Amino acid sequence: MAVGAHVDLHLGNGCVRPYSVITALSSPKRYAVAVQRDAAGRGGAAWLHDSARVGQVLQIGAPRNHFAVAAGDGPVLLLAGGIGITPIYSMLEELERAGRAVRLHYWCRSPEHALFGAALQGRTGVSVHYSADGERACRLADALAAAPADAAIYCCGPARMLDELASLAAGRAVHVERFAPAPTAPAADAAPPDAYTVERARSQKRFTVQPRQTILEVLLAEGMDVLYSCGQGVRGACEVRVLDGVPVHADSVYAPADHARRWTMMICCSRSASPRLVLDL
Repeated sequence: MAVGAHVDLHLGNGCVRPYSVITALSSPKRYAVAVQRDAAGRGGAAWLHDSARVGQVLQIGAPRNHFAVAAGDGPVLLLAGGIGITPIYSMLEELERAGRAVRLHYWCRSPEHALFGAALQGRTGVSVHYSADGERACRLADALAAAPADAAIYCCGPARMLDELASLAAGRAVHVERFAPAPTAPAADAAPPDAYTVERARSQKRFTVQPRQTILEVLLAEGMDVLYSCGQGVRGACEVRVLDGVPVHADSVYAPADHARRWTMMICCSRSASPRLVLDL
């Protein structure tokens, strides 16, 4: 399995949540994930911490990857914050095995909060920082300044960290994975000016999507079994190919240039600028 992949866990409380796979600890028979409890979360992590039991069987989805390391032999800068070290640690292991020049900076609250702390301690090319949020922008700037100009940058962490990176690394090759929608993305509940029609190309069935609805909501209400996960346009499980029409993208998975090339949309949050969309469903 390529590093950067994640799987959807179908939890006992009815939630479906995506979690990054720790590739370095996984095998063809086992997927290892790290789950941080968040008091402000939506219930998935709390259920896993409080209610899941050893030996309990959970359904999982097939691995998907929107955060893979690009092929090449150039230098790489890895940046992680908190639980964001989960995919970044796997990247570090793979890049070191491949012999690529790699540098990792990992910010967390304290040594007790450092995931993989023992494995990272004293490791060449690895710096673990225990800092307050207010110091992070300066340290990100230092990490970027010290990295080669042609280094590919991969970052996973809290929204504030990713937003700071975006402002500091403009024009550089940056790849990020978010836990929540980017603040610059259109609001998931923003209403289009009018209702529009969605046509399923395979069955030629048509449905009307009202201004305050999402395509996903309408398809589920019609009893269609469609793949989805986070419902926020972050993980990309609900990506569908667009055959006709003009989508308005509201996800944080792809940049605008990538959307133009892929000609797909995330039906959990994106909508239509045209009166009709034809989807490959």
